[in-house]
Amino acid sequence: MASTKTIVLIILMVLCLVFLTEGCGGSHKSSRGSGGGGSTGGGTTGGGGTTGGGNGGGGSATLPFGESSGGTGGGSGTQTLTTSSGVTYNLIVPGSYSENVPNEFLIVYSGTEGAGKMTQNLQNLAPKSFIIACLDGPTYRGDGQAGADAMDDVRANYNIDNDRMYLLGESAGTTAALSLGFSIRQEYFAAYWANDVNASGSPGKTAAELGFEPWGNAGPGGQYAAAQAIVDGMRNAGYRLPADAPYSGPGADSHGSPTQFQAALSFFPGKTRQ
Repeated sequence: MASTKTIVLIILMVLCLVFLTEGCGGSHKSSRGSGGGGSTGGGTTGGGGTTGGGNGGGGSATLPFGESSGGTGGGSGTQTLTTSSGVTYNLIVPGSYSENVPNEFLIVYSGTEGAGKMTQNLQNLAPKSFIIACLDGPTYRGDGQAGADAMDDVRANYNIDNDRMYLLGESAGTTAALSLGFSIRQEYFAAYWANDVNASGSPGKTAAELGFEPWGNAGPGGQYAAAQAIVDGMRNAGYRLPADAPYSGPGADSHGSPTQFQAALSFFPGKTRQ
């Protein structure tokens, strides 16, 4: 009888311990849910809301040097995509793309010619090794966050080199590119060219604050005062600029000049944050 009572008491004590002790499963789930955009490796990206591997995705405060996004799952070719936040962009991926190697990435805001025509121009004239995302400038006028969302989407699905990301803003895309490149994601870009400018602005952080010296220039397309203001802001912030900045070569005095546009595209290859 005593033995039976002892067994019952032991069972009651074990049940009490089970109910009073916090379960491991619950705490693990909480830990996974707390990860923010600045996490590295397998995190959820910020703007686009797409999940993927890699470092520095989703609007992290700092982007590690010498690393890449590690994104996977994307294919080659040209396609129109929409992020989970509703941003539509055209994506150009070369047939030589390999997710085993970090890739150069260029993001472009088109002018009034539109994303479709700009994509055709980029297919014909841009470096063939680049992965390129093109947004419609008039649609996303002044909207730098749209570009950030597209960047997050691409970095989640493609292996993008953290040190070789570039920005080009064309005409109607000037204000959005200024917002993206000088404020929202300034630390992401090794080089930024503002082309056929119709607005001006200055970098939010200096090279010393960023921890590297970005490259920069502006193609006036006849708007010399605006281009000069952009270049002055870059120079004061410690950007690396060509000796003749703003661009003064053929087409500098003509809005929509193919020659100036080609000069802009030839500016990016070889540029790096390091």
